[in-house]
Amino acid sequence: MMSRDMEILKTYKPVIMQDTKEPFSITAMGCTVFRETKRSSSFPRREIVVNREEMAFAIEYAIWYDYDIQHLYELEHVWVYVDHEGAVKKVEASFHGKFLNIVDLEHGELILEGDTHPIVYAQPGKHAMLPDPRLVRIIPDWLESCLIKAGTDGVLVQDMFEDQIHTDDKLQIMTEEYIKEVFGFCPSLEFQPFYLEDEKMMSWEELKESIPQRVNRQIDIIKAYYNIEK
Repeated sequence: MMSRDMEILKTYKPVIMQDTKEPFSITAMGCTVFRETKRSSSFPRREIVVNREEMAFAIEYAIWYDYDIQHLYELEHVWVYVDHEGAVKKVEASFHGKFLNIVDLEHGELILEGDTHPIVYAQPGKHAMLPDPRLVRIIPDWLESCLIKAGTDGVLVQDMFEDQIHTDDKLQIMTEEYIKEVFGFCPSLEFQPFYLEDEKMMSWEELKESIPQRVNRQIDIIKAYYNIEK
Protein backbone atom coordinates (compact mmCIF):
# COMPACT_ATOMS: atom_id res chain seq x y z
CA MET A 1 0.00 0.00 0.00
CA MET A 2 1.29 3.46 -0.90
CA SER A 3 2.58 5.49 2.06
CA ARG A 4 0.28 8.38 1.10
CA ASP A 5 -2.77 6.14 1.37
CA MET A 6 -1.57 4.66 4.66
CA GLU A 7 -1.41 8.11 6.22
CA ILE A 8 -4.95 8.78 5.02
CA LEU A 9 -6.13 5.47 6.49
CA LYS A 10 -4.57 6.24 9.87
CA THR A 11 -6.04 9.73 9.91
CA TYR A 12 -9.65 8.55 9.45
CA LYS A 13 -9.48 5.12 11.10
CA PRO A 14 -12.74 4.47 12.99
CA VAL A 15 -12.93 3.91 16.73
CA ILE A 16 -15.01 0.80 17.36
CA MET A 17 -16.88 0.82 20.66
CA GLN A 18 -17.18 -2.74 21.98
CA ASP A 19 -19.11 -4.27 24.87
CA THR A 20 -16.89 -4.60 27.94
CA LYS A 21 -17.56 -8.37 27.91
CA GLU A 22 -17.03 -8.78 24.16
CA PRO A 23 -14.96 -11.97 23.68
CA PHE A 24 -13.60 -11.09 20.22
CA SER A 25 -11.15 -8.47 19.05
CA ILE A 26 -10.67 -7.01 15.60
CA THR A 27 -7.58 -8.66 14.15
CA ALA A 28 -7.25 -6.82 10.82
CA MET A 29 -8.67 -4.04 8.65
CA GLY A 30 -8.62 -4.30 4.88
CA CYS A 31 -8.74 -0.76 3.49
CA THR A 32 -9.61 0.79 0.14
CA VAL A 33 -9.45 4.46 -0.87
CA PHE A 34 -12.01 5.42 -3.52
CA ARG A 35 -11.29 8.57 -5.53
CA GLU A 36 -14.07 7.86 -7.98
CA THR A 37 -17.37 6.01 -7.91
CA LYS A 38 -16.74 2.27 -7.98
CA ARG A 39 -18.27 -0.98 -6.77
CA SER A 40 -16.84 -2.34 -3.53
CA SER A 41 -14.79 -5.53 -3.80
CA SER A 42 -15.38 -6.59 -0.20
CA PHE A 43 -19.08 -5.56 -0.04
CA PRO A 44 -20.01 -6.18 -3.69
CA ARG A 45 -23.69 -5.29 -3.38
CA ARG A 46 -22.61 -1.68 -2.80
CA GLU A 47 -21.37 0.96 -5.21
CA ILE A 48 -19.31 3.54 -3.35
CA VAL A 49 -20.39 6.89 -4.77
CA VAL A 50 -17.77 9.65 -4.75
CA ASN A 51 -19.25 12.95 -5.94
CA ARG A 52 -16.07 14.75 -6.94
CA GLU A 53 -17.70 18.16 -6.61
CA GLU A 54 -18.22 17.55 -2.90
CA MET A 55 -15.85 14.74 -1.93
CA ALA A 56 -12.14 14.19 -2.39
CA PHE A 57 -12.35 10.48 -1.57
CA ALA A 58 -14.11 7.79 0.41
CA ILE A 59 -12.43 5.15 2.55
CA GLU A 60 -13.75 1.65 3.04
CA TYR A 61 -12.57 -0.10 6.20
CA ALA A 62 -13.31 -3.84 5.98
CA ILE A 63 -13.14 -4.98 9.60
CA TRP A 64 -12.10 -8.58 10.22
CA TYR A 65 -12.99 -10.66 13.26
CA ASP A 66 -11.90 -14.29 13.55
CA TYR A 67 -15.30 -15.06 15.08
CA ASP A 68 -18.90 -13.94 15.22
CA ILE A 69 -20.66 -15.29 18.32
CA GLN A 70 -22.67 -17.58 16.03
CA HIS A 71 -20.13 -18.62 13.42
CA LEU A 72 -16.50 -18.66 12.39
CA TYR A 73 -15.24 -15.31 11.08
CA GLU A 74 -16.90 -11.97 10.45
CA LEU A 75 -16.36 -9.06 8.07
CA GLU A 76 -18.00 -5.71 8.84
CA HIS A 77 -17.52 -2.33 7.15
CA VAL A 78 -17.23 1.37 7.88
CA TRP A 79 -17.24 3.94 5.07
CA VAL A 80 -15.83 7.44 5.64
CA TYR A 81 -16.42 10.24 3.11
CA VAL A 82 -13.96 13.14 3.15
CA ASP A 83 -14.25 16.53 1.43
CA HIS A 84 -11.54 18.56 -0.34
CA GLU A 85 -10.62 20.35 2.91
CA GLY A 86 -10.02 17.04 4.70
CA ALA A 87 -13.20 17.16 6.79
CA VAL A 88 -15.35 14.10 7.37
CA LYS A 89 -18.71 14.74 5.70
CA LYS A 90 -20.47 11.39 5.99
CA VAL A 91 -20.01 8.04 7.74
CA GLU A 92 -21.82 4.77 7.00
CA ALA A 93 -21.42 1.31 8.48
CA SER A 94 -22.63 -2.21 7.79
CA PHE A 95 -25.58 -3.70 9.65
CA HIS A 96 -26.54 -7.33 8.98
CA GLY A 97 -25.95 -7.12 5.24
CA LYS A 98 -27.29 -3.59 4.90
CA PHE A 99 -25.80 -0.27 6.04
CA LEU A 100 -26.73 2.65 8.28
CA ASN A 101 -25.80 6.31 8.55
CA ILE A 102 -23.63 6.84 11.61
CA VAL A 103 -24.96 10.03 13.17
CA ASP A 104 -26.03 11.29 16.56
CA LEU A 105 -29.69 10.30 16.92
CA GLU A 106 -30.63 13.53 18.69
CA HIS A 107 -29.12 16.07 16.30
CA GLY A 108 -28.08 14.14 13.18
CA GLU A 109 -24.46 15.24 13.57
CA LEU A 110 -21.41 13.09 12.96
CA ILE A 111 -19.92 11.26 15.94
CA LEU A 112 -16.16 11.80 15.93
CA GLU A 113 -13.19 11.41 18.21
CA GLY A 114 -11.12 14.47 17.53
CA ASP A 115 -11.94 15.84 14.11
CA THR A 116 -11.40 12.79 11.94
CA HIS A 117 -12.03 9.45 13.69
CA PRO A 118 -15.64 8.19 13.45
CA ILE A 119 -17.04 6.49 16.53
CA VAL A 120 -19.13 3.39 15.78
CA TYR A 121 -20.77 0.91 18.18
CA ALA A 122 -20.51 -2.85 17.53
CA GLN A 123 -23.42 -5.11 18.43
CA PRO A 124 -22.13 -7.44 21.17
CA GLY A 125 -20.91 -10.70 19.69
CA LYS A 126 -22.42 -10.05 16.24
CA HIS A 127 -20.50 -6.83 15.42
CA ALA A 128 -23.18 -5.20 13.29
CA MET A 129 -22.34 -1.51 13.39
CA LEU A 130 -24.60 1.05 15.07
CA PRO A 131 -24.55 4.81 15.75
CA ASP A 132 -25.96 4.44 19.27
CA PRO A 133 -25.62 1.59 21.81
CA ARG A 134 -29.27 1.94 22.84
CA LEU A 135 -30.24 0.46 19.48
CA VAL A 136 -28.84 -2.93 20.48
CA ARG A 137 -32.01 -3.70 22.43
CA ILE A 138 -34.25 -3.43 19.35
CA ILE A 139 -32.31 -6.11 17.43
CA PRO A 140 -34.11 -9.48 17.52
CA ASP A 141 -32.28 -12.13 19.55
CA TRP A 142 -29.48 -9.73 20.49
CA LEU A 143 -29.14 -11.46 23.87
CA GLU A 144 -30.03 -15.03 22.86
CA SER A 145 -27.43 -14.99 20.08
CA CYS A 146 -24.70 -14.59 22.70
CA LEU A 147 -26.05 -17.32 24.99
CA ILE A 148 -28.37 -20.18 23.98
CA LYS A 149 -27.95 -19.48 20.24
CA ALA A 150 -24.17 -19.01 20.34
CA GLY A 151 -22.36 -21.03 17.67
CA THR A 152 -25.47 -22.06 15.76
CA ASP A 153 -24.06 -21.37 12.26
CA GLY A 154 -20.72 -23.17 12.59
CA VAL A 155 -18.26 -22.56 9.75
CA LEU A 156 -19.33 -20.24 6.96
CA VAL A 157 -17.71 -20.78 3.56
CA GLN A 158 -18.12 -18.00 1.00
CA ASP A 159 -18.14 -19.03 -2.67
CA MET A 160 -14.85 -17.24 -3.34
CA PHE A 161 -13.07 -19.44 -0.76
CA GLU A 162 -14.79 -22.81 -1.29
CA ASP A 163 -11.63 -24.35 -2.74
CA GLN A 164 -9.50 -23.20 0.24
CA ILE A 165 -11.79 -23.58 3.26
CA HIS A 166 -13.40 -26.97 3.84
CA THR A 167 -15.95 -28.14 6.34
CA ASP A 168 -18.15 -31.18 7.01
CA ASP A 169 -20.89 -32.16 9.44
CA LYS A 170 -18.42 -33.18 12.15
CA LEU A 171 -16.52 -29.88 11.96
CA GLN A 172 -19.76 -27.93 11.95
CA ILE A 173 -20.89 -29.59 15.18
CA MET A 174 -17.48 -29.09 16.80
CA THR A 175 -17.42 -25.42 15.81
CA GLU A 176 -20.94 -24.82 17.12
CA GLU A 177 -20.10 -26.44 20.45
CA TYR A 178 -16.70 -24.75 20.69
CA ILE A 179 -18.06 -21.23 20.15
CA LYS A 180 -20.89 -21.73 22.64
CA GLU A 181 -18.67 -23.30 25.30
CA VAL A 182 -15.63 -21.04 24.97
CA PHE A 183 -17.13 -17.70 23.96
CA GLY A 184 -20.79 -17.61 25.03
CA PHE A 185 -21.38 -14.54 27.21
CA CYS A 186 -23.93 -12.14 28.63
CA PRO A 187 -23.33 -8.63 27.24
CA SER A 188 -22.97 -5.79 29.74
CA LEU A 189 -24.27 -3.16 27.28
CA GLU A 190 -21.48 -0.97 28.59
CA PHE A 191 -19.00 -0.01 25.88
CA GLN A 192 -15.33 0.86 25.64
CA PRO A 193 -13.21 1.95 22.67
CA PHE A 194 -11.13 -0.53 20.70
CA TYR A 195 -8.13 0.94 18.91
CA LEU A 196 -6.64 -1.30 16.25
CA GLU A 197 -2.88 -1.12 15.90
CA ASP A 198 -1.77 0.58 12.69
CA GLU A 199 0.33 -2.43 11.68
CA LYS A 200 -2.85 -4.54 11.42
CA MET A 201 -4.17 -2.29 8.66
CA MET A 202 -3.61 -3.44 5.09
CA SER A 203 -5.13 -3.23 1.64
CA TRP A 204 -8.32 -5.18 1.02
CA GLU A 205 -6.41 -7.34 -1.49
CA GLU A 206 -3.90 -8.29 1.22
CA LEU A 207 -6.64 -9.12 3.70
CA LYS A 208 -8.62 -11.13 1.14
CA GLU A 209 -5.55 -13.18 0.29
CA SER A 210 -4.98 -13.96 3.98
CA ILE A 211 -8.57 -14.99 4.79
CA PRO A 212 -8.28 -18.74 4.07
CA GLN A 213 -5.17 -18.94 6.24
CA ARG A 214 -6.90 -17.00 9.04
CA VAL A 215 -9.97 -19.25 8.96
CA ASN A 216 -8.01 -22.49 8.70
CA ARG A 217 -5.86 -21.43 11.65
CA GLN A 218 -8.99 -21.19 13.81
CA ILE A 219 -10.24 -24.53 12.48
CA ASP A 220 -6.95 -26.09 13.61
CA ILE A 221 -7.43 -24.54 17.06
CA ILE A 222 -10.93 -26.00 17.28
CA LYS A 223 -9.72 -29.45 16.23
CA ALA A 224 -6.93 -29.31 18.78
CA TYR A 225 -9.48 -28.37 21.48
CA TYR A 226 -11.23 -31.67 20.75
CA ASN A 227 -7.96 -33.58 20.29
CA ILE A 228 -8.62 -34.12 16.60
CA GLU A 229 -5.58 -34.41 14.35
CA LYS A 230 -5.28 -31.85 11.55
